[in-house]
Amino acid sequence: MSTVRLPFEWAVGGKLPGSGDDYRILACSQGLLSRDDFEDIRTVYTIGTPEELPQVMIAWVGKGDDARLVLAIQSWSDEEDRRHRRIARTRYFCVPYAHITQPAFPVSYEDLYQALGAFPVPTERQLVVSVPAFDSGVVAARIDGTALCTAALLMTGQPVCVVGGEAVPMIERLRFLDTVAALLPYGMRARLTASTWASSTADHKIRLAFTQHVPVGTYPVAWGQPVEIPDQEEDAYRYLTLLARQDLNAGLLDWLASRTEPLTFGKNGRARALDLLRGFDPSPVLALMPPPSPSPAQDPVEGLLTECADILERGGTAEIRGVLDRLDGVVASRGLMISDDERARYQKIIRDRRLLPPKDGLPEELRAYLLAVIQMAGYGPAATSAPRTDGVTQEVAPPARVSTTATVRRSPPDPVASMKTAYQQGREEREEMLRPLQTRELVAVAARQPYDMRVVEIACDELVIRGGGHAEDPEIAEALREYGYLADAISGLHPAGDRARFDRLYDLLRAAYGPEFGHKQFEEVIRSPAGQSPTLLAAAVFLFGGGAGEALKKSAINLVRDSGLDREIFEGVERRLLESESGVSHLIAAGPPRKKWRRWFGHGRRGNRTERPVPVLTLYGVIIVLAFIALVEFFMLIPGP
Repeated sequence: MSTVRLPFEWAVGGKLPGSGDDYRILACSQGLLSRDDFEDIRTVYTIGTPEELPQVMIAWVGKGDDARLVLAIQSWSDEEDRRHRRIARTRYFCVPYAHITQPAFPVSYEDLYQALGAFPVPTERQLVVSVPAFDSGVVAARIDGTALCTAALLMTGQPVCVVGGEAVPMIERLRFLDTVAALLPYGMRARLTASTWASSTADHKIRLAFTQHVPVGTYPVAWGQPVEIPDQEEDAYRYLTLLARQDLNAGLLDWLASRTEPLTFGKNGRARALDLLRGFDPSPVLALMPPPSPSPAQDPVEGLLTECADILERGGTAEIRGVLDRLDGVVASRGLMISDDERARYQKIIRDRRLLPPKDGLPEELRAYLLAVIQMAGYGPAATSAPRTDGVTQEVAPPARVSTTATVRRSPPDPVASMKTAYQQGREEREEMLRPLQTRELVAVAARQPYDMRVVEIACDELVIRGGGHAEDPEIAEALREYGYLADAISGLHPAGDRARFDRLYDLLRAAYGPEFGHKQFEEVIRSPAGQSPTLLAAAVFLFGGGAGEALKKSAINLVRDSGLDREIFEGVERRLLESESGVSHLIAAGPPRKKWRRWFGHGRRGNRTERPVPVLTLYGVIIVLAFIALVEFFMLIPGP
């Protein structure tokens, strides 16, 4: 195996044992980067301290000829601080970008970690380590639909987070980051920041990270699940289409690794990356145009269909689910970009290898999943025997249609499998498959984390159908209230679409409560834990209609009444909320007696021990309620849709 010797500057971050200090840089090498430089790196790329260590973070510092790749390894030490908390140590290694792009010697993140992970705290001024050269064949074998779509999402210029990977070993997460990076021109590593874990609330600058929750302004990727590319992100669609046309093998990754010109994730850098990838395509065309018909060896769908058939013929039941998951991911990521000619080739494989008739020996749930995925690959969301534009009839075999419907009627016992399978069906089969599911079960599955966007979408659509919007449906209302009106799940379904989230929540509220959305229903929504969602609040205001501001005031009064505050406080809040504008101004100008306010905040006279001070957090809650009222008044000024 070829290796390259690389020079590293280093630093160690942490705390001194037994101290009460904050984390800082404790030691560093004597090179071009000073202690202050490493402190800046530590501050900018702080990812928080996870419970599970080690974790690895990749970043960069400098630009042009001074650009450096940063590899940070965070692990637990055997030391404690003054509060007897275990101290985490972070070792930072910086290598000039020019050194890792020497001809024929690019390196991977995993190889850097393996070479540096076992090193003790460095004591030398200069650290030189041998690192294996990039093995494109190993990385190419790990490419799947999730990695393809994640690489494409990076072409949006927005941060991307991977959720649902908490149980995945750190080294597997690092390999995923490596795989995604390998699907980009190597020069983008000069600006790519990535981490095997990052806090959802930390103020970091990580572009691609595994997180527990989806931060604001970040596109989510559910681990092992199909990824939704937002419609408005044309560069991401173009890049995904170009990748999908290629033979995803070592040759492509070697070619991308040789594109070492430093690139940013800004508009110009993304345009350059698209141009480079088009240069590898023998027939470069705009990615949004229908792609040319690739040869069978270049199409991953054909390969996976063939692999499914081979496994079924030799009775490999245990292997089939993994292949179906990969096929499902690739097909879902390509969606409407699959051309008629490609569909025709897929259908030929399905017919010749007899993939659609029911397979003996498969569990009922797995058989339903097999039929749904195969049908989606060959015929799209709703299979029909429609004639093609060239006059040749697409042969959607009637037995396949009948067998799929029969499987739907048996209904797999797992509600998740039922909903995923229903996603692939036509309307009649979908309704028949979802009918056995109770409404609460439907909502509970959609609220299950990590969110499966197919399940969320199908659940929302089904709830709207069941509710009808003509009258209140207590069953839907109770289930939605229990699971926060699916507000978080819908935010994941439409991460960049405020209007789409609003429409979804509005439709769900109407399905649950009908058009007669009165004070009781309005208060039920806004006093729920999910009522803090501005989009849900806006949907409730619009559904309530005129007088929503007054309704919100009354709900706030009820909230204060039920909070257990002293009657004097409650009456004061009620008076201010119901007072006219001029009256409110007068009361504010006059202000309450100082002694009373001092008592409310717990600063009464020292000798008065009988009065119970009101908790400060309770008063802060009142302030938050008033802020919500101001927000609603602002919404009421916005013209209706």
